Amino acid sequence: MENCTTEKTGFRYLMAAIGPGMILAATSIGPGSIVSFTNAGAGFGYTLCWWIVIILVFRAIFTFAMNKYTVVTGKPVMVGIREKYGAVWAILAGVFAFIGQCVYGIGNVIGVGLAFLILFPFIPLKAGAVIGVVICILLYFMKGLYQKVEVFMKVLVVIMVVIFAISFFATLGIEYDGTVSHHLFGIPAGSKAMMLSLMGTTASLGTVAYGSSLVKEKGYRLIDIKKGGLMADVVGGVLVIGIISAACYFVGANLFPGQPIGTGMDLAVGLSGLLGAFIRPVFGIAFLSAALSSEMMAPKLGINLLLQALNKESGMENKAENIVSIIMLLFALAIVFAYGGVPAQLLTFAQIGGVINTPILGLMTILLLNRKDEMGEHKVSVGFTCGLLVSYGVVLYMVVNNVITLAGGVSA
Repeated sequence: MENCTTEKTGFRYLMAAIGPGMILAATSIGPGSIVSFTNAGAGFGYTLCWWIVIILVFRAIFTFAMNKYTVVTGKPVMVGIREKYGAVWAILAGVFAFIGQCVYGIGNVIGVGLAFLILFPFIPLKAGAVIGVVICILLYFMKGLYQKVEVFMKVLVVIMVVIFAISFFATLGIEYDGTVSHHLFGIPAGSKAMMLSLMGTTASLGTVAYGSSLVKEKGYRLIDIKKGGLMADVVGGVLVIGIISAACYFVGANLFPGQPIGTGMDLAVGLSGLLGAFIRPVFGIAFLSAALSSEMMAPKLGINLLLQALNKESGMENKAENIVSIIMLLFALAIVFAYGGVPAQLLTFAQIGGVINTPILGLMTILLLNRKDEMGEHKVSVGFTCGLLVSYGVVLYMVVNNVITLAGGVSA
C-alpha cells in the first residue's frame, strides 16, 4: 500500500496526494456519460446547467464524507455498513452494485469498439471490442496495479480534459438560432428522466463508495486530512468530471440543438463537420480514453463492493476480484456479439438496482459519519451533516420520480 504522506509540501504535496479522485473520474466519464450530457444539451439547451452544479456538489460532499470515514477508521464504507448496521444492508447494496456494473459494462465494451472504429475505420466494432477486453485483462495481471492504474488514469484524464475543452471552445462561435433555450435555469417538460440519467452517470453512490476502497489502497493518513491532500483529491476529481461533462453538454447545446445524437460516432462526425477531418482521430483518442478507463475499472468497482459486503478480501491485486472482473468483461463481450447492444430488460433491472442502492448507501454514510464511537474527534459537524441531508433529500426526490417512471413503463 502506497503512503502518500511524504516530506513534500505545498503544490508538490497536493499533486502527489491526488490519486483516487482521478481514478474515479476516469471511471465515471465513459461512453454513456459523454452521450448523455451531449444529448442533454441538444435536447434542453442551457436550461439544465444548474443541475450539473447540483450533482457535482452532491458527488463532492459524499465523496469527501466516505473518504474521510475510511481514513479515520481504516475501513471502506461498505465494510463499515456491514459491521455497524448488518450484513443484509451491505449485501443488498453490494449485489445491486455488482449487477449494475455487469449491465453498464456492456456499454463500455461497445464504447471501446466504437472508439477504435472512429480511430481506425478498417477495424470492425466487434473486433475493437475484443481488443479492448484483451487490453483490460492484460492490465489486471500487472504488479503494483494500484500505482500503475493511478498513473494511467491521470494520463487519460488529462487527454480527455484537453480534447473535450477544445471541442467546447470550438462550438462557441456557432450562431445561436433559438432552437433550444439559452436560459440557465429551468425544468423543461420531459427533462426529469434526463436529469436522473445525468445524476446516475455522474454521482452514483456506488462509484463513490468504491472510492473509499481506493483511498485505503492509496494509504492516506489523518495528516492528509489536515494538510489538505484528501480534499485536493476530491476537488480535483470532481473538477475533472465537471469540465468534461460541461464541455459535452455545451457542445450538444451549440452544435446539435434539437438533434440528439445516437452514439459517439455522431459526435465525431458533427465535430469533423465543424472543425475539419483532423478532429476525428483527435476526438477518437479522447473517446477511447473515456471508454477504456471505464471498461477497465467498472468491473472492479462492482466486484470490490460485493466482496466487502460478503466479508471477503478485496483490492486491486486481489485474485478473486480480478478473476471475476475478467468474467464480467467476457460476459459483456458475449452480450455485444449476441445482441449488439444492451438488452432493454437488463437495463431496466440495473436501473431498479440503482433505485434501491442510492437510498441505502446515502443513509448509511450519514449514519456512519455521525458515530462518535468510530469517528471520535473527527465526527462530522452539524453543518456538514445538514449538507449531506440536503443533498440526500434532492437525490431521494429524483429516485422517487424514477420509481414512478419505471412503474409507468412496466404498467404500460
